[in-house]
Amino acid sequence: MKKFMQLIAAVKAVASLAFTALIMIATVASMIFGRDSLPIGYIWQAIFLALIYGIVQLIAFSENYFKQMKTLGRMAILGVSMFVALAAFAIMFRWFPVQSLENWLIFIGLYAAAFLIAVFALRTVFRLGGIKYNQMLAAYKAGHDRG
Repeated sequence: MKKFMQLIAAVKAVASLAFTALIMIATVASMIFGRDSLPIGYIWQAIFLALIYGIVQLIAFSENYFKQMKTLGRMAILGVSMFVALAAFAIMFRWFPVQSLENWLIFIGLYAAAFLIAVFALRTVFRLGGIKYNQMLAAYKAGHDRG
């Protein structure tokens, strides 16, 4: 039971961040298109997409499911899974006229750009964090060696 609750907490943490990002993006898009508020349907869609993202991210980056897989492979699983989920939502909720190839190409391009930006942003954050901890470790070792 404890492990299950830890999984729920992990999904909730990731899903809440994803939900916040989705609502911010939808709000900006609504303002660009001249709307004053978000329809409740958009909010429910964001909730379900955030939950899907939380679950997929947990599976893709868990050592329980993909042992020995490199980060690139995990990112590919996440990217493809979320594209499928978003495409399904686009069709179910009629985000755009799905019969148009041009609309799909725009959708794919926007998704690819957003995904690549997210990947590079996360990579930068992790790299900077690694540099910070390496510096702290070096300072600790230098101080510890003197003592």
